[in-house]
Amino acid sequence: MAIRIAILSDDRLFREGLLRIVGAESSLAVVACDEGAPLDSAPRAAGPEILIVDSRMKGALALCAENRHKGVPAVVLVAAPEDDHWASEALDAGACGILAKTAGPEDLVKAVRAVHGGQIWARRHLMAAWMKHQAASHGPRHVDETLLERGLSDREREVFRHAATGLSNKELADRLAISQATVKAHLTHIFQKLGLRGRVELAAAYHGIVPSSSERAAPRPFRHPL
Repeated sequence: MAIRIAILSDDRLFREGLLRIVGAESSLAVVACDEGAPLDSAPRAAGPEILIVDSRMKGALALCAENRHKGVPAVVLVAAPEDDHWASEALDAGACGILAKTAGPEDLVKAVRAVHGGQIWARRHLMAAWMKHQAASHGPRHVDETLLERGLSDREREVFRHAATGLSNKELADRLAISQATVKAHLTHIFQKLGLRGRVELAAAYHGIVPSSSERAAPRPFRHPL
């Protein structure tokens, strides 16, 4: 079944460009394309699952916050400024995807699919910095170190510590003198053993921000592509 998409931009040329990109993918279906506020008249069942929002629009971050409270649709911000502070504010507001002005059509499609799958799409170094900021802002929570390392081999613990700092797979492979395929295999085992759903939850666990069971059941869990 195609992922239902709504597009929101007050720039007609930009909006129609996004429409062409999304419309070219058979796995995506545009259900709304508007220059103002997202349409609320459509029944929830037929409404958009992903809202692509032009980040240059006034109130884009407020819209992220509003949709975060509603639970749907997840917001992907496009044409975002190359500003880590702004991106951090967008993540705080509830954005699930952030694509800079330099992103290409293929990046948008990947981001939409990732966000629909429950991931957060943003630059890896930004996610690592944001998680550290969250840990510092909210203070450390109790973490059961035995739980975090339960069943992990020495190498998996090593990969866990490095991955939580935001290193890419290639950087991890170079640091540990192993292949990128081996890094991916270790990460997959770590996620399975610790019950984590991606790098962001891994970083959250490392920095002491462990989602509660109710947060884990939320429709849009924290994740990030390997």
